[in-house]
Amino acid sequence: MTAATRQSNAQILEVKLQQHLQAAGFKNLPLYISCDFRDESLTVVGEHPRSLVLKAKPTFAVLEAAILEIEPASIQQIGLCLKITGQKQPYAFHSFTMHQPVLSRPKTVLLFKKTENPPAEETGIVLTENVAQTADVEEEIPLETDGKDAWDEEYFPNLSESSSNSEPIAFKVAAIPADIADNPFNPLDMEVVTVAQKPKHSPFAMLAAAGMVSVAALVLAGGYYMLSRPCVIGGCSALANAKQLSENSTKTLKTSKVANSPQEAQRQLKQAIALLEPIPSWSIHRGEAQSALENYRSQNQNLNSAIDAARLAQSAAQKTQNPPYSAEDGQEAQALWQSAIAELGEIPPDSPVYPFAQKKSKEYRKNVATGNRQLSTEKKAEKTLLAAKNTAQIAEAREAVATTAETWDQVQSGWEESLEILSEIPTNTTSYQQAKLLVPKYETKLSEARERKNVEGISENAYTQAVTLAAEARIFEGKNAWFKASESWRRALSYAEQVPAATAYSPKAKPLIASYKTSLQQAEVKLQEERNLQKARTDLDRTCKGNPKICDYTVSKDLIAVQMTPGYVQKLQETFIQANNNNAVKTRQAVEKHVQTLQKALEAIAENAKIPMQVYDGEGKRIGSHEPK
Repeated sequence: MTAATRQSNAQILEVKLQQHLQAAGFKNLPLYISCDFRDESLTVVGEHPRSLVLKAKPTFAVLEAAILEIEPASIQQIGLCLKITGQKQPYAFHSFTMHQPVLSRPKTVLLFKKTENPPAEETGIVLTENVAQTADVEEEIPLETDGKDAWDEEYFPNLSESSSNSEPIAFKVAAIPADIADNPFNPLDMEVVTVAQKPKHSPFAMLAAAGMVSVAALVLAGGYYMLSRPCVIGGCSALANAKQLSENSTKTLKTSKVANSPQEAQRQLKQAIALLEPIPSWSIHRGEAQSALENYRSQNQNLNSAIDAARLAQSAAQKTQNPPYSAEDGQEAQALWQSAIAELGEIPPDSPVYPFAQKKSKEYRKNVATGNRQLSTEKKAEKTLLAAKNTAQIAEAREAVATTAETWDQVQSGWEESLEILSEIPTNTTSYQQAKLLVPKYETKLSEARERKNVEGISENAYTQAVTLAAEARIFEGKNAWFKASESWRRALSYAEQVPAATAYSPKAKPLIASYKTSLQQAEVKLQEERNLQKARTDLDRTCKGNPKICDYTVSKDLIAVQMTPGYVQKLQETFIQANNNNAVKTRQAVEKHVQTLQKALEAIAENAKIPMQVYDGEGKRIGSHEPK
């Protein structure tokens, strides 16, 4: 539990315990409660002026029952103390645990001590059986240790006045630390011890004389005391001064602009109460003083409510003084504001504190409305931040299994959605500060997902193109369209080689590369053969043309067959015979040269085509052949 939380819880508990005391009949009594949390323990101190006479056991019973009803969180051990204002140590205390309810300890001890500071080792407190009564004390009840009737009547005696005719009783008390919150009293540490009386050595006559002197002194002192009390002789300026202080207290609440105006007003009112409390019962101004005291104490109780409300409001303001703040702090602040308003609501309309309470209630309600709006904004921002984180978690899960461009597109969409959700968080929230830290991370993830999606898209497209072109190449091969087949294989190989490594399609594309290279080589061989055949046909067309036509041919990858036409053979024979008959040497030489040229041309065609050639005459008889080198 943090210090701020302990302080806030202590303030709320103080207010609740004060309310329980009022409901139990302690209303308008100047008993002020303060609480302190330490680890799993709680210390509750009730402080009041010396003039107030309390019965410790009923007071502790009310406080214990209230604590058991409230059930403070994480508290096991509880210590209760009663002390007089201005005194360092309590005069009565009681402790219990949450598992041992209502006055469960075997002994509850009441201490009466002098105002001097006790020694470090132990404190000896000597009480007489009969003490002088004062205006504030009507009856004396001796201290008891058996826990039976010790709480029936209790008072705060004036230890400075005591009778000499008493049997002294001493109590040995363990050394008590100055800070009771750090080390609460333990009643079991006390034990009753007997103080040995000094033997009497003086004669009876001396004792009688001393007794008479003591009685006379006591009578004189008592008379002086009764006449020296305030407002006994003459006028009573205390009443006028107290009234002026009360009016100043009310004026302070109306006009002061400082935050601690209730404390200042209470200080003035306590001064007024302190002026009237000493007025004894035998004063003629006693009735007027008691009436004023009752009014001032009631007003002081209302100021306690205003001060408690101011303390709660201060704690609420501290929790929200540095916006933005978390929803948890906002909820705690709202609870404190509501408690402060509830405290102010306890002040009745006829109280001088009421106008101040109304003003502060209006102010606190505005703070509650503002806090509700901010709290609503903060809660909405927290939900938005959680939605962004959940979307990011889904994107991360998809990223772990993404392989294709389609799955990486889903990852990209997830990161884009997360960033878009983060952008909706208002800047005046604590969630915005967390969102600012997440944005760079999500943007990096988005960039990686987008890049990976693009690479996988390239990979998938290249693989698809490669497979499609390979299928086309096979179709062209079936049609012996080797040129188109080789072109398709070449493009298919190029796309297969473009598939990026470490992608979803790279394992599929890698074996295709070698296969496509082989198919391309085969297609190119076929294409070359086809080109050779086509060239051979073209050359044969050019060689065989003439009038009459020289030859006919058939071309295949294994053989070129050329047959001379009968008309060409007949004309060639007639020209040669006629040249011989006419002894036309030049004509005969021209015929021979023509035959030689035709033969060389046919041989060149066979060489270029790398295909064997056979030549036939007009009647189909082979007259020549050629094997390419």
